[in-house]
Amino acid sequence: MKKTIKKTIVFLVITSLFVSCTKDFEELNTDKTKLVGLDVASLEYSFSAAENRGIYSYAGQYQLGPGLFSDLQAQYFATTQKNFASDRNVMVANWLNAAWNFFYAAASPQMDVVLEYTKPGGKLQDPMKYAIAKIYRVSMYLPITDNWGAIPYFQAGNGKKEVLYDSQEDIYKDFLKTLKEATAVLSAYNGTGKFFEKGDIIYGGSPAKWLKFGNSMRLRVAMRISKKDPALAKAEAEAAVAAPGGLLISNADNANVSVSPIYTNPLGGYANLGEFRMSSSMESVLKGFNDPRLPKFFAPALNGGAYKGVRNGMTVTQMADPTNSINVTSGINATNVSNSVTAAKDNEGKTPWTIFTAAETYFLLAEGALNGWNMGGTAASFYNAGITASLNQWSITGAEVTTYLAGTSTPIALNDSYNTPAMTDIPVAFAATPDKQREQIGTQKWLAIFPYSSEAWSEVRRTGFPKLYPRLNSDNLDSPASDPLSIRRLPYPAIEAAVNAGGLASGISKLGGPDKSSTKLWWNP
Repeated sequence: MKKTIKKTIVFLVITSLFVSCTKDFEELNTDKTKLVGLDVASLEYSFSAAENRGIYSYAGQYQLGPGLFSDLQAQYFATTQKNFASDRNVMVANWLNAAWNFFYAAASPQMDVVLEYTKPGGKLQDPMKYAIAKIYRVSMYLPITDNWGAIPYFQAGNGKKEVLYDSQEDIYKDFLKTLKEATAVLSAYNGTGKFFEKGDIIYGGSPAKWLKFGNSMRLRVAMRISKKDPALAKAEAEAAVAAPGGLLISNADNANVSVSPIYTNPLGGYANLGEFRMSSSMESVLKGFNDPRLPKFFAPALNGGAYKGVRNGMTVTQMADPTNSINVTSGINATNVSNSVTAAKDNEGKTPWTIFTAAETYFLLAEGALNGWNMGGTAASFYNAGITASLNQWSITGAEVTTYLAGTSTPIALNDSYNTPAMTDIPVAFAATPDKQREQIGTQKWLAIFPYSSEAWSEVRRTGFPKLYPRLNSDNLDSPASDPLSIRRLPYPAIEAAVNAGGLASGISKLGGPDKSSTKLWWNP
């Protein structure tokens, strides 16, 4: 693992921003008045940089952010590197610093520039570009507040020495307000033009696709608060479903962040290190369901060709067990960037990174219907449509889809040295009782979101599904191994106490508990 993050120049902006794990975090207070001289072409590339950096696009940054936190907490993967204690719930200060720094010093400022220039009265004001940028800003900030809770949001990048944090409740309500306003602008557009056409690496500047994405983001955000504020969640979800422009319900409209020699798949360089493997949770479910996505998601072991996962929370001694060796366990499939160094490197510039799929939309609709909300269909029909969309996304069609939807087999016991039982007892075929249906929706959504762990971890915490395995060990006294959901949030990075002490204090005061990994987020009562 790289201990020092390469310094990154924020191109096309006069002021350069530099990022490293140990560098003082002055960039949080970047004074946007220094950003001068952008033209239309420069603005395009600032937007593409925001899109790219908003997903922790560099391998080293991805590893220190999602890779060593949400990837493991969502149990998509388990760590096989003895130097990484994060799979035993250790909150490593330097990694937290790096994840926070990259977002606030390299990703968010790019979006600030775009918004500053395109807003009403801005030097390059454009209501359509402004609306699109606001929608993407929500998608950038959603996993950040879901990682930490209260964060700098309204005042981020305000140029002041002290940047106060905002409560998660206020942030979420602003998400909904922003999405409503931005989608209204896009839905009123009757032209045929494109916006950020050269710089938009997700939709190529298509207003219609950004509108669907914005409506679907509104549905995602609404569902997240459904346990905390069910009345608001219901109203916003139903409004998103009824909104002009429709929802993202076709794989042709999936939000894929394109890759290139410049913009790489964030798992690319990280995957080729061989420091993580398929989790036992994934193994139990995919094998038990006879899931045709298994070879799409993961690669057979280099020795023996089996598909085998490992338990989360292994000690160094357990990692040294030959049965957990990287040679006899499964890495991520080379199609996504995986098990072999060559395959991973070759695919860094070929496989896009997906942040929203049609399958997720259908599962959100299924849960809403199960809640009794007006989603325009039944939970069963949306559930089956979600599975179908996910399978189709991975080029699985026809009879394989029909067979899978009717499947009655359940997750398997793993017959390993830890006597790991089946993860749960649900089949794929939609059950008759609401409790089982809710678990099935959550479990299939977890599979469909793969490998976007930032969203998966939030949904696991919110719903409790899938019923993940306990960790084998936890070195965090606040978060026991027996509870796979015991990590509720990430503690604030230590660097904030040094450079933004007043802001940090304001954040802690808005958490509803101490600055610990065991403190629940606002939406997770």
